[in-house]
Amino acid sequence: MARSFTRPGDRSCAPRSSPGYILGLLFVGNLLNFYDRALPSVVLEPIKDEFGLDDTRVGILASAFVLVAALAGVPLGRLADRVPRTAVVGWGLFVWSAFTAAGGLLTSFWGFLASRVGVGVGESSYAPATGSLLSDLYPSERRSRAHSLFMLGFPLGTLLAFLTAGGLAVAFDSWRAPFIIAAVPGFVVAFLVLRIREPERGAADGAGPAATAPPSGRSNSLRSLMRVRSMYGMLLAFAGYNFAAYAIGTFLTPVLQRYYDLSLVGASLVGGVIVGVTGLIGLFTGGHVLDRAARRSPEARVRVAALSLVGAVPLSLAGLAAGRGALWQLVVCLSLGYLLGIVYLAAAVPVVSDVIRPEQRSGALGLLFAVGYLLGGAGGPILVGVLSDVLAAGAASATDASALGLRTAMMITVPLAFGVAAIGMLLTARFVRGDRDAMLSASNAP
Repeated sequence: MARSFTRPGDRSCAPRSSPGYILGLLFVGNLLNFYDRALPSVVLEPIKDEFGLDDTRVGILASAFVLVAALAGVPLGRLADRVPRTAVVGWGLFVWSAFTAAGGLLTSFWGFLASRVGVGVGESSYAPATGSLLSDLYPSERRSRAHSLFMLGFPLGTLLAFLTAGGLAVAFDSWRAPFIIAAVPGFVVAFLVLRIREPERGAADGAGPAATAPPSGRSNSLRSLMRVRSMYGMLLAFAGYNFAAYAIGTFLTPVLQRYYDLSLVGASLVGGVIVGVTGLIGLFTGGHVLDRAARRSPEARVRVAALSLVGAVPLSLAGLAAGRGALWQLVVCLSLGYLLGIVYLAAAVPVVSDVIRPEQRSGALGLLFAVGYLLGGAGGPILVGVLSDVLAAGAASATDASALGLRTAMMITVPLAFGVAAIGMLLTARFVRGDRDAMLSASNAP
């Protein structure tokens, strides 16, 4: 029978608070998270036309969201180490849903940009607090599966956006309609999340009283986190992965429209297959494989994730190098590369939870997401956009310049970013066992 976190006499929360229910509810919130994130990418060409943007400014628009999410993630992660994480998650969901709706109502470019900044602030609260919550619901050897199920919201939300946003925009004759519609379920899920009971910190690790005591400023400081050597490799890996993922997420639909001459709806459907369907397969199978590896040793899970990222390098290169008459090559190879890359994502939070003390996990995850989003998530769209415009300016054919520049920029940067992520995970594998042993000793110390 599922374990419940109900306390005797506690009437402030809803009665259903088993691990499965919490995981399911957080998954739905994560699906909405990535649905809202993907909306501008799906209808990017109409947005670009309305506001008169070049690819550099498109990259800045995408990166502004990520930049704010990164900066806000650190203080919100530290906040989630001090207050109920359910409050941070629920109110964050409410805020980003409200700003998503605002993006469909505001009519100026600067208003739309401000709405995306607001979405970034709200969504920055979600990953650190939910990662910490899930680590207290499931032990280490089950965390990759639990987190992969949670992270299915990433490909499912993205896939749903690719499958529906273009159609909604056409049906309502406005790219703004999907933004307004997407906000409604967000408000409902936010209300339900606020009713979840808060799990005991460190319970799944068998941690002692030190894990559940209120964190002191010294124990939760950045200096304390950076003494954990595994964090350096994890930061590098997360930055590299996010560079590749956000570059693909931002510019895949425009590549399909410009280079392969697909319609908005057609490009959305193909992009949904590449980013959504393969993401589902990668996370679902990756969680099982990674947990099986974790039963052998802490570093085995890290090595499997590293090898997956290594495989993503040549496959993504082969996909993005496909010519105009070989759309099938783009779909097959980039899908497989994306699948292997996303396996890493099922390992990221569990590995951090393996080496960071329970009372520091939200802050550590906030730091991980901040660095990953700043260097990777924000850097990816900007660098690809700038490189696209530079290459387009030097293209011989004016009619093909925009298409060739963007496709070449993607072909250069995405495989390189996956390679950087692989190096980060290989570095992490060197230190993860010692860091986990040190974490368990410190958590159980009197």
